[in-house]
Amino acid sequence: MTELRQRMIRAMELKNLSHNTQRAYLAAVTGIAKFYNQSPDKMTQEKIEDYLLYLKLDKGIAPNSCYGVLTGLRFFYKHVTEEEIPVTYSIRRTPRKLPEVLIMEDIWKIICSAKNLKHRLILMTTYSAGLRASETINLKSENIDSKTMLIKVEEGKGKKDRYTLLSKRLLDELRTYYRKYRPGMYLFPSSYQKKKKRPLSYETIRMIYENSRKKAGVKKGAGIHTLRHHADAPCLLT
Repeated sequence: MTELRQRMIRAMELKNLSHNTQRAYLAAVTGIAKFYNQSPDKMTQEKIEDYLLYLKLDKGIAPNSCYGVLTGLRFFYKHVTEEEIPVTYSIRRTPRKLPEVLIMEDIWKIICSAKNLKHRLILMTTYSAGLRASETINLKSENIDSKTMLIKVEEGKGKKDRYTLLSKRLLDELRTYYRKYRPGMYLFPSSYQKKKKRPLSYETIRMIYENSRKKAGVKKGAGIHTLRHHADAPCLLT
């Protein structure tokens, strides 16, 4: 690891940025360094702007993705380099649309289409507890409290802890799952033998959802975040 990368990670930790944000910012800086084959702290303002124009006009990168690169570079040249380089380039983000609404029948079709017990419990837990995908994969066995009927979410958005409801139905299903799989520290560990002590990857949980959605024949609701947006529904909270 280079000294520059270490300094950036330190700066991001001091700003309490989430793991996903840190990864995105590092990727943004790595991208411009590879593009020019030059250390990122040696760039000029003109080079930075040319790179952003290249992403937008030549590569046709989506506005939101370009904006992500912009914020990563802006952080680097403000908090990491010895001399601050103002990144004044502005990118208009795509307006955020409201999530698609699924009927309860479709949600159940998606969950029940996962024939693998572990996969089904991943979807059910995400939906019932209203969790983000990153929160589901990092959930620990000790976070399930059957006495208070609460689930502790550690370092959620903004690295903040919070509690969410544990329904009786989900608890019963989790007990069945636990007896069969006997997970260790992480409630949903990786299925690979060499990575059993690690949580599932985001890509894996995304594929579990999308495969189940396709099997269920549900056209709407792309993205596992759809389950979180329906967490207020009463079906699994009783």
